[in-house]
Amino acid sequence: MKQAVVVVSFGTSFPEAMPAIESIEQAVEKSCGQRIFRAFTSQFIRQKLKERDGLTIPDPYSLFGQFIEQGYTDILCLPTHIIPGIEYDRLCANAVQFPQVRVARPLLWCEADYNVCVHAVMNSIPPRRNDEALVLMGHGTEHFANAAYCQLEHKFRTEGFPHVYVGTVDGYPSLSDIIPQLQANGIRKIILMPFMIVAGDHARNDLSGDDPASWKSQLEALGFETQTICKGLGEIPEIAERFAQHLSLI
Repeated sequence: MKQAVVVVSFGTSFPEAMPAIESIEQAVEKSCGQRIFRAFTSQFIRQKLKERDGLTIPDPYSLFGQFIEQGYTDILCLPTHIIPGIEYDRLCANAVQFPQVRVARPLLWCEADYNVCVHAVMNSIPPRRNDEALVLMGHGTEHFANAAYCQLEHKFRTEGFPHVYVGTVDGYPSLSDIIPQLQANGIRKIILMPFMIVAGDHARNDLSGDDPASWKSQLEALGFETQTICKGLGEIPEIAERFAQHLSLI
């Protein structure tokens, strides 16, 4: 059997954000004991990297086709998606065209995944006082899988971490849904952190940018003190390892 392992990410054009993807790839490589291959789904990012840096990163479907032409009979695909939403559904639907391809689960699939993520995140931030909160920014989606963000916030509560709030850029809850809770609970300081694989555009602009519309600016305008941890989930070793474990389940 000739086998290939492909780690599929949306991608990023921010050099500072790439360590998150590389960390997951390294964890997978160590776990499976063989070389892994990289693919990005975003055509915009692939084109930008090619024009700006001269980097050619394939899309997953072209890569699958190349491997099949080269005689690979087993192609393991590990997506770095967080939830089983639109992007994950699209990947699975297209991968079906290639009988040799098997697709692993996204990060948040079962309760054990939520447990790992909750404790990994909390272990990666400094201790908080009672009047300090952690606000996580997820991407959000119109897909019903968006409910994962509410489940995640509830999991923080049941695991003993109060005043952790999960909001989204493009889904529910939004920052405006979280602010009344922060005010009602007497929160003074807020730690902001992306709940995204990479700390790219959303993290550096929508979350922590200087624009008045950023979450940081909106919260500071309301009198909150903020601190930003601009780190992607992929940079947290326990989460990179969880992705590697998902590969072993397919």
